[in-house]
Amino acid sequence: MSPGRPVDDTTGKSSSGRQGVWRVGVFALIFCALQWGWAAQQDSALFRLWVEDLNVRAAAALITALQPDSGAAAAGSRVHAPGGGINVLQGCDGAEMLWLMTAAFAVAPLAWRWRLGGWIAGLVLVWLLNITRITALFFAWRSDPAWFDWLHNYIGPLVLVALLALYFHWIMQRAPVAGPEPDIGYR
Repeated sequence: MSPGRPVDDTTGKSSSGRQGVWRVGVFALIFCALQWGWAAQQDSALFRLWVEDLNVRAAAALITALQPDSGAAAAGSRVHAPGGGINVLQGCDGAEMLWLMTAAFAVAPLAWRWRLGGWIAGLVLVWLLNITRITALFFAWRSDPAWFDWLHNYIGPLVLVALLALYFHWIMQRAPVAGPEPDIGYR
């Protein structure tokens, strides 16, 4: 028995294992519910706001800033340009990163201020990462379609998840240690 872990006095076993399983289960439920809800939002005003306004328009502006002669322009869910553009579809819109982060902060043992602050800063981080990813995919498609496939299907998703995990870890390391959860009288 280690001194820092709560002990279930009926069995003498640490309850941190059950809390971990509980957190993983609730994380999975939240993520799946958000993913299901987002799938139902296709063609909604919320979907268009996230994909077309916040992501495609911002990516087209970044592309134009990086290469003014690209002719990149937002057209719905597509970054259109002479010589080829890309289409941002559901599943490629970065929403899954939002759901991963939301579910992680929902179950993290953090004080509400750290939870809310970390989540809000994470929203901005996910948005910036997704705009960067769309921009990189645009340039990859125009220069080498084979590289686009690798970047889109393998490298990009792994890098984004790793960066989001590092951000979450960074928040968890800086947040004050949460006190013990109150005993609500049942086991």
